[in-house]
Amino acid sequence: MTRLTRRTFIASVPPLLAATQIPAWAAPASNLELIAAQKGEPAIVKLYRQLERLTSTMTLMTTGAHPDDEPSGMLAALRHVYGIHPVLYCITRGEGGQNAIGPERGSVLGVLRTREMTEASRALDASLAFGSQGHHDHMHDFGFSKDPNATIDRWGRDRVVERMTWAVRQYKPDAIMNCFLDVGGQHGHHRAANVATFIVADLSGDETQFPEQIAAGLKPWTVPKIYQPAWGGGGGVYDDETPPPPTTLVVKAPERDPISGATFPQMGEWSRSCHLTQGMGNWRPDPQTEWPINLSWASIGEAGAAENDIREGILATLGQIAEVDGMPAGAADALRNAQGLIDDALDDYGDPVGVTEKLVEIAKALAEARKTLPVELEDNIAHRLDRKIKETDLALATAAGMHIRAYSDGGDLHPGDEIVVKTIVDAPDAVSISKVEVIAREGISGAEATADGVTVTVADDAALTNPLNEQFDPLGGNGDAFVRLTAEIDGHEAVIDVDLEDALRVLPQASLELTPDAVVFNTQAEIAPVEMTAVVAGGTIADLDFDLPAGWTMSANGDTGIEAGTFDLTPPTDLGTTRITIAPKLLGSQAYAINVFTYPHIGRSVVPTEVAVPVQSVEAIIPEGKIGYIGGGNDNVAVWLKRLGVDLKELTPADMEAGAYRDLDTLVVGIFSFGRRQDLVAALRGVHEWVNKGGHLVTLYHRPSDGWDSETVPLAYLKIGTPSIRYRVTDAEAKVEALVPDHPLLTYPNTIGEEDWAGWDKERGLYFASEWGEAYVPLLAMSDPGEEPLTGSLLSAEIGEGRHTHTSLVLHHQLDKLTPGAFRIMANLIQPAKRKD
Repeated sequence: MTRLTRRTFIASVPPLLAATQIPAWAAPASNLELIAAQKGEPAIVKLYRQLERLTSTMTLMTTGAHPDDEPSGMLAALRHVYGIHPVLYCITRGEGGQNAIGPERGSVLGVLRTREMTEASRALDASLAFGSQGHHDHMHDFGFSKDPNATIDRWGRDRVVERMTWAVRQYKPDAIMNCFLDVGGQHGHHRAANVATFIVADLSGDETQFPEQIAAGLKPWTVPKIYQPAWGGGGGVYDDETPPPPTTLVVKAPERDPISGATFPQMGEWSRSCHLTQGMGNWRPDPQTEWPINLSWASIGEAGAAENDIREGILATLGQIAEVDGMPAGAADALRNAQGLIDDALDDYGDPVGVTEKLVEIAKALAEARKTLPVELEDNIAHRLDRKIKETDLALATAAGMHIRAYSDGGDLHPGDEIVVKTIVDAPDAVSISKVEVIAREGISGAEATADGVTVTVADDAALTNPLNEQFDPLGGNGDAFVRLTAEIDGHEAVIDVDLEDALRVLPQASLELTPDAVVFNTQAEIAPVEMTAVVAGGTIADLDFDLPAGWTMSANGDTGIEAGTFDLTPPTDLGTTRITIAPKLLGSQAYAINVFTYPHIGRSVVPTEVAVPVQSVEAIIPEGKIGYIGGGNDNVAVWLKRLGVDLKELTPADMEAGAYRDLDTLVVGIFSFGRRQDLVAALRGVHEWVNKGGHLVTLYHRPSDGWDSETVPLAYLKIGTPSIRYRVTDAEAKVEALVPDHPLLTYPNTIGEEDWAGWDKERGLYFASEWGEAYVPLLAMSDPGEEPLTGSLLSAEIGEGRHTHTSLVLHHQLDKLTPGAFRIMANLIQPAKRKD
């Protein structure tokens, strides 16, 4: 047996180790994490997966609008059966979506979903690129739309096309697969991604389009083929109004993967289960072996033509590249030899020694072909050989028995800081390490390697780390800094890019935690100063400047220390309905807060966000009564009711078991709560009895999948509409008609008028009710342009001596956005079934 010796060098986890069990997101891997990584993917499995990559030189890119749009089962088959390199292009970060696992919203949710998408890409062994580039980017997920061109115009048509063109030129896909069809009944964002794909295909090969990309080193690339699904996109959400295009090709796969024993839909779920914010991850017991697709556009062959294989017309193997006209005889022979060796190595994957010998020969053949590749063939072939060279080196490191770790010896960095990056390599004596270096972005530099590691320095003017990473490559080389390791294996120098176990992050020199993160002054109640707490890290309270508008004051209330203090925010006397934003400066620059969240499937994320505390005054009369709230952890409604001035009791599972709701006048159930609070479900019979005796139950919007049983959850029959695209109003400015203008919920204690529907964000509502019993009275009507009015957004029923009100208006989101009318509407909804006046 070959003896392993330990050598200490400088920096990171091998990409395939990082790509499976130890993502680059946490502190240096713990002992248990290292054990789990080794146990979870034996070296022989990892080697087989790496050898699979070498069987194809084809790249397929998917184009989607959000994280989770990708057809994961089919991609798993294309990657593991066909060896095709998947690239996932995603226009937005999904920041306008829902969060089924926690409270993150907006730009911070965008970071969470970006991390989920990265892990999902890891599971598919896919590269990843985003169109949206930052927290304030116009290309953001704004919730839902029904019109693809209006969506593109909102994002910025030139911006959408330019960035997708960049991705096409960067990754040079041999085929593009649209994730969704451009048909009525589909999400407008999905349709927009489809529309943009065809626009880009018509110009990405034209060097006069976006010449700045060409000047920066990219070359024109004409997409050979574009495919679309030949299946519909209907279901619980969407409802195709036209049938899918005809099948021109069926992607076929065996029933099961020979290594894992899993079906390819199950392997796809390994990826989809990373999208937990969207409630994804399902067990797929039935194998799927065929995926029908349509050849919708082609620069080679003919669109709509039948095909037998997705690789038709593409340089899909090294053997095919060898036969290209103009290929030098020596290079052609080398590539044919490499093709045969790849096939043999895959057959012999259980013999690492033999595979090592073959991989060394493959590496030499690739180097020979790359060195002698004629200039006129480079545009179509060079990138294919370059990726095979990198993939071969990674497989060679695994076959040779190399185990690599890389991590830093400290925490997060600030401009001007230094940190040491260490590398530990376990390898047989026959492997020697000739070079270790840290490769980093502008503003970060690494010194020469020493026995202690590489000292990495952050320049004083270095930009902060963007937590919305723009790209990911499963072969390594990700993040602000990574390690490039050169190892000599049987006479071949293998170059390996290794991601750090703990991603290097450059954070602001100082940070501020300012609470509360939003302020509401209710002018219908006694206005008192709001106490705000400031905690400064990396500076002092004296370095803080609140920079308030005229008439507003922030005065220390006597509890101010060096790094923390409390202040009273006092508005001007003539407040009215006003909106300001507190955007303090710290050390003379924009103040940043550091948001940290951790989930098992994505690890720890650190997100610097600009401190901007919105302050809104509203005129909302609060009804008298005892109000309770049952939250599922997915909204902030309880927070906003309290800040409005409501004396609110948040009910715990113990409270529900004890029947504490019986002492209340009104009980508000937050979004998703019937699916997340089993104590609520268990108490449902008692809650119904309480309503009949005079209680007011208010349920905020639920999806059918959130435990909403139309027969048992509401007090009378009330069905949530599906597919949901039919039962939502996406126009935030849609006209709202009061169907029962004098109804108490619209007149007491606040008279709800046209001004209360102004300034809404994203949409009016979704998951409207589609059917209801006679007891329920619809109070509002609204619609998107060109559609018939929907009346299921706000329903109320008198039940016994009490009342049940159900609303699908996105009030929780409007409260987050401090929309004044939402506070007034919410104040009305919480009124008791019987007035206290």
